[in-house]
Amino acid sequence: MGIPVGVIGAGGYVGGELLRLLAGHPDFDLSYAAASGRDRGQDDPLLAAVHPAFRGGEMDGPPDGGPRLAKTSVTEAARRCSAVFLATPPEVSATLAASLLTAGVDAVIDLSPAFRLDDPEAQHRWYPDVRRPPGCNAVYGLPELNRDALAGASLIAAPGCMATAAILALLPLSDVRGLALDAVVIDAKVGSTGSGNRLRKSGMHPVRSGAVAPYAPAGHRHAAEISAVLRARGLTAGVPGLRLGMSVYGIDLVRGLSVAVYALQNRHDRPDQPGELALTGLFREFYRKEPFVRIRDWPSEAVPLPDPKAVIGSNYCDIAAFHDIEAGRIVVIAALDNLMKGAAGQAVQACNIRYGLPETTGLSALPLYPA
Repeated sequence: MGIPVGVIGAGGYVGGELLRLLAGHPDFDLSYAAASGRDRGQDDPLLAAVHPAFRGGEMDGPPDGGPRLAKTSVTEAARRCSAVFLATPPEVSATLAASLLTAGVDAVIDLSPAFRLDDPEAQHRWYPDVRRPPGCNAVYGLPELNRDALAGASLIAAPGCMATAAILALLPLSDVRGLALDAVVIDAKVGSTGSGNRLRKSGMHPVRSGAVAPYAPAGHRHAAEISAVLRARGLTAGVPGLRLGMSVYGIDLVRGLSVAVYALQNRHDRPDQPGELALTGLFREFYRKEPFVRIRDWPSEAVPLPDPKAVIGSNYCDIAAFHDIEAGRIVVIAALDNLMKGAAGQAVQACNIRYGLPETTGLSALPLYPA
């Protein structure tokens, strides 16, 4: 018998991706799956009706039956599960996480932004409707950053998809001795699944198809996560009030995202900084032991990379670094699947670490290409 796990909020895109990964995981037993009553207007919809990928699979039953997504019950989840993944809105996660832990669940992995920010002021600014219980502190669930802290953690806050890409793009720069930054500018482009499965006019096909739509041109809540990590890693040391800007665009993809990070150097700091080849070597060395970060040598690739198209369906993040000497900036491009390394895949990776399993367990699938 494996470790019993459950998913609450299983009716959405991220919840469905969690079900897909956990159903094939060799060491986790998917023992509980619950969705909200809004899924197809029912409290207990058929799994295959909400997620057609499960039609005819081992989790499916007769055409008129099969497994259903249960109504959320903290008591039932705690009875069945050692760990529970939350793919719920942040206001819901803030309440559910504490209740599940009190009820005896060993670990809660929350994929909402309810627990990502430690700073109360930033939390209130970006998530004013989220009321977190006192003393309910989480480990930020980016394995490449907090691997040691994830082992044995009771509450894990899975990072945002764009924050994951931007942080992985920026982390190696903390190893550049003497690097001083004036500003960091983040340009993110994400597919339609990044907006969830609730119907919005801006997400309708006639509006979204063929478009590059700026839906957060001057600021995004993931910037708060990124800023917190930069401070913790010392990239803002000696740079009071480092400016960090973020613009987000919706693009004509279903899944996948691309983030371009522009690290603008201090004008007096440019001569001693590494060239492009040295930057690539620095990134390769920084991530040489990381199973899900791939550093790409852009000029030698048959297809220009990083590109979301080359990571779809996988837990990889592809990164390439460039030095724009004339402009005094370092350019880092990162691409990942927003439903995998940006959400469900990374959450499973963190849960693997939490239970002492090899972190690649259940996540070794190569990307789909072409996708």
